[in-house]
Amino acid sequence: MDSASFSLAAAAAPTEAVNYFDSPLAARRYAAHRPRAHAQVLEVLRREIAGLLPVERAADVGCGTGHSSIALLPYAGAVVGIDPSSEMLKQAERHPRIEYRKGYAEALPVRAGEFDLVSVSSAYHWFDQERFVAEAARVLRPGGWLVLYKTGSIGSIADQPRFTTWRREVLKVRYPKIARHGERLTAELAAACGFTECAGETFADVRRYTLEEYVESLLTHSSVIRVVERGPEPVDAVRAWLRDELGGYFPGGTAQFTHESWIQVFRLDPRRTAPAP
Repeated sequence: MDSASFSLAAAAAPTEAVNYFDSPLAARRYAAHRPRAHAQVLEVLRREIAGLLPVERAADVGCGTGHSSIALLPYAGAVVGIDPSSEMLKQAERHPRIEYRKGYAEALPVRAGEFDLVSVSSAYHWFDQERFVAEAARVLRPGGWLVLYKTGSIGSIADQPRFTTWRREVLKVRYPKIARHGERLTAELAAACGFTECAGETFADVRRYTLEEYVESLLTHSSVIRVVERGPEPVDAVRAWLRDELGGYFPGGTAQFTHESWIQVFRLDPRRTAPAP
């Protein structure tokens, strides 16, 4: 999300999709403890489209609690953050140049041709992707930009292969990933909707955490939230288990993690006829 809030189905609210982030406590934890690396990833825009920045208006789809919307401010005069979760939006950080709206990626609550840039942070894998990319083409002006990116949030510890094994064989077994779609926009789908990829980059993002910071960040993951919000484990029990499991990886009180982050930048065909508003 930045958001992890999501929709998997229809133009109206999808009744069959479970949004584990539409919970007051989960939203509060997400707002307070989700790592914020959005600004670092978005620095790529300064290099790739520097001469065209800032744009007039940008939409941040799947904005969650607004971390990604705040990170867009250097690149746009005005930002509209859109998310299906009322609880996440209640926790979103306010700013005079940001407007938040409740809505779905597949049926954006905005006019055709309203934006110069549409961004998605760590949420594209939750969308009905064909419908969303078509919607992005609808709401962008000809020549507008579509930016998809992901910030890593579990990572690995240098010289600690045991942690990688624990992550794979213990954490992901106890809290398996929720089924989702592919993370990146394919060239085929992009072309079908009038987009051309202009830039793509994957890079290491190094962050240092205390044990408490890292435990709280793991509590913002959908796989853990599902168990806390819909399952048998109260959040304090999960927190205690994580502290016990991870304590040995923080011998000096902190540990340095390397995350993999990536970004894709697409441009809508400038010759495309703008749709009627």
